[in-house]
Amino acid sequence: MKRTYQCGRIFVSGQYRDNVCYDVCSNDVHVCFDGKGGIKEYSLCNQSGCMIRDCTMTIFIDGERLDDFCFKKVKLAGRGGTVTVKSGETQIEICQFVAPSKQAVFYEIKTNKPGNYEFVLDFIHAQNEFRYATDAVDWYDDENLALYLRVRRNARFVLSYNTMTNCKWMLTEFNNFKKQVDDEIRSVKIPRSAKTEKEKAIYLSGVFSALENYRESGSFKGFVAGGRFDAPFRSYYRDSYWTVLCLYRYRPDLIRNQILTLARGVEEYGDCPSGVTVDFHPHCNYYDSPSFFIMAVYDYINRLGDFSILDETVNGKIAYLKTVYDYCLLVIDRLSEYEDETGLIVKSGRYNRRDWTDHVSRTGYVTYVELLYARALYCASRIAGTRDEKRARRYYEMYVRTKNAINKLLWDEEKGYYINFRNKDCTEDNLSVDTVLAVLFGISDEKKTERLLDNVETLLETRNNPMTRLGEFGVASVYPCYRGIDRCFGQSRQNYVQHNGAVWPYWSALVAYAQALNGRDCSYALTSPFDWNVNKRGNYTPVKCYSPNTPDGLPLYAASSDVAFVYDWMDENFFLEKQAVWNRVAPENKHTAAP
Repeated sequence: MKRTYQCGRIFVSGQYRDNVCYDVCSNDVHVCFDGKGGIKEYSLCNQSGCMIRDCTMTIFIDGERLDDFCFKKVKLAGRGGTVTVKSGETQIEICQFVAPSKQAVFYEIKTNKPGNYEFVLDFIHAQNEFRYATDAVDWYDDENLALYLRVRRNARFVLSYNTMTNCKWMLTEFNNFKKQVDDEIRSVKIPRSAKTEKEKAIYLSGVFSALENYRESGSFKGFVAGGRFDAPFRSYYRDSYWTVLCLYRYRPDLIRNQILTLARGVEEYGDCPSGVTVDFHPHCNYYDSPSFFIMAVYDYINRLGDFSILDETVNGKIAYLKTVYDYCLLVIDRLSEYEDETGLIVKSGRYNRRDWTDHVSRTGYVTYVELLYARALYCASRIAGTRDEKRARRYYEMYVRTKNAINKLLWDEEKGYYINFRNKDCTEDNLSVDTVLAVLFGISDEKKTERLLDNVETLLETRNNPMTRLGEFGVASVYPCYRGIDRCFGQSRQNYVQHNGAVWPYWSALVAYAQALNGRDCSYALTSPFDWNVNKRGNYTPVKCYSPNTPDGLPLYAASSDVAFVYDWMDENFFLEKQAVWNRVAPENKHTAAP
């Protein structure tokens, strides 16, 4: 199949029989279109189980079945796509989309000339509680096993799972729903840093990876990790932090909602779970979640200048109301209790998988955890500095101590990078992609930054490292793979799978950002996940992780939106402090701006 790009849209051309799978989400449903007018999967959000699987569309023209080998072109963007099929002089256009807040699939069929057309949707692999509405000349369903449409030229129809869904009303509002979808795409302003047509498509798909994973249900208003990862709705401190970075110039209202939802998940004594569910049921505490919460609040006030969020009261798990400012202090003070005399956080126990690599047991001093903690201390010092001078000084002094300890105890001068982790029994001295945070957060000095980025390019960019023996597939998450019989769990026991060396597109994007900020070519790290997934796997929405050794992980993964963040902030360091925060901090606390 041939792939081209124009104005942020992806175009795929080939034979009608070819699958072009495209995942889309709304607040209520996630759907995978098959690029042939059918539906690969249809599931309701916040519910487990698939209501439709492999629903095919068969097209007849004047009683003759459409040739499987005829030409087609598929246009993909945002929450929908259009399939254009040509058979002789006849052209058929099938538009499919989901609206931002309905659990229906909308269809619009257009032909270039009148004729006798029949469209059959086969629901054999589906539950039988679907409802339809159409303006077709003639239509009927065979006890919900198939939907038959007889069309002279054009037709629209709406289908949805649920006896309470009013498909007839949605059909009357079809134009409004279609306009919502089209306007949403047009409202995304592609930055000048996305120069080529392919880069514009990468950017737009990145933004929609975030937008389509936003959910609201009662008091829960936040981003889920992915389109098939929301039963029940749950928003992770870590994933959501990376997800919202591409929305600071587009939808700051959603970022504010996200912070308030995460605040409700803070435990009574300041611990933070991995994430917050729709019913705010607690999960086990994680070592990176507290830092991400504080960082999110700081980024919000730093980038948007909206300090009012600090005074927002949240009725969470604590018996009395607290403001977001109170939660920030509670969280950082609790996290600091895990420090030892070095100023570093200690992940205790032999088996402790409570950070982003939750299929790998990393214990003791974990560089990733320490880098986040140092950044959180800095952010806490600036947040506190707006109203508590003494506390701000204390947090800043703690930040300096932790930063120095990271560079003293976790930097390997011989290897030229920060080791992965160290405890009293062992040292894992492979290069982990998450240590690039040292560059982004200003923890590494100029010399360490250059050596670290050199090694990331040499060891983790697989185009430069023949020792991976898997060929070129992007920026690996770790090299060499983990040692030890009981260090990895589940899928990560295999090399180059999951957290043990697979490519995670959001980490690849963060590598690209570190390279760009330091005057390096970032094109490979930035675009290789898109190229691999489109050309090698036929994935037209960003995935969670991948490698030649593993099946594709979770399409429409929210944090993979970071590729759009890089384009947005290519010419400006997002993590540097802006004047608005600087002006609010008391003079005696105006330390050198971060990083």
